[in-house]
Amino acid sequence: MYQIIQWSSDQQVYQLSEEFSLIKADKDEWGIYSSVYYNSEYNGFFKENVYDFHLQRDPFWIYKGEQRIGGVVIAPNVLYLLFFIPPFHEEFQVVTLLKKALLRWSDPSKPIIVYEILQDHVDFFSRAGFWPDEFRCKWMQRPTELYALNWDEDMIAIEPQLAAENDDTRKLINSPDIERFFYECNMGSIDAIRRKQESADCYKDMIGSYAYQTNELTLAASTLVYDRQSNRLIGACLVSWEGYFPAIYNIGVLQEYRGRGLATNMLKKALTMLKPHFPILRLYVMQGNSAESVYYNLGFKPGPLEVQRFHLPNK
Repeated sequence: MYQIIQWSSDQQVYQLSEEFSLIKADKDEWGIYSSVYYNSEYNGFFKENVYDFHLQRDPFWIYKGEQRIGGVVIAPNVLYLLFFIPPFHEEFQVVTLLKKALLRWSDPSKPIIVYEILQDHVDFFSRAGFWPDEFRCKWMQRPTELYALNWDEDMIAIEPQLAAENDDTRKLINSPDIERFFYECNMGSIDAIRRKQESADCYKDMIGSYAYQTNELTLAASTLVYDRQSNRLIGACLVSWEGYFPAIYNIGVLQEYRGRGLATNMLKKALTMLKPHFPILRLYVMQGNSAESVYYNLGFKPGPLEVQRFHLPNK
């Protein structure tokens, strides 16, 4: 059996077998190939994407001998954005070699995760022994548009604000209330089960991270809705950045206030505020989430379904 060398962030070439190797790629060139070959249906949905903004890690070309046959982002315990260049058709052999490399490089106390597996690769990873998450997700998008917004008289709609910043930290004003709100919205929901969000504390990191993924424009497109009488937070829609485009970070309405068009109004507000600046708004939704019908009814178009994660369980 061919012995794969140990992982190093400085290593330029990894020999996976006598035939196949990984060679570190230029991110810009690799992104162009990825935007064509990653998946034609998926890339047709994200028409403008070359995946440079996704690449916190170095990408690699996959070679068979002297022929470039694909690309992947791979590092200890993680793999994503695997693609193959036609007419190559030995995909399963490459997936098994990548699995062997991951087993060689990864921390055995942690699972090995493969992210966002599209339908044309699901069978390869399943046959290689990776376990799929039970949840299927998809991106949705629609053009931004100007709407006349009408809020019920018993509701107050405001924009979330960042607290005064220092050099090290950013946070939302009233972030504990917003954390508690999303916990109350999602208790027992399919989304909360998927994310293992079993207590209010689980939402601290989510809201904390949001402060670093937003700015004045996306805050202006976001909404916090309060009950005028009780001053209780009853609805929230947070808009952030996904690459170069705005996306819904999280949206929710308390159970007893649902069915009154609050989520639709908050999405219309985001579409209206973003219209002068961006052509589209995106969101990511899990299949079976009750909010799907709201998105469809407002004209959001779904992209291809994906398995959010495959994993090899840690020992």
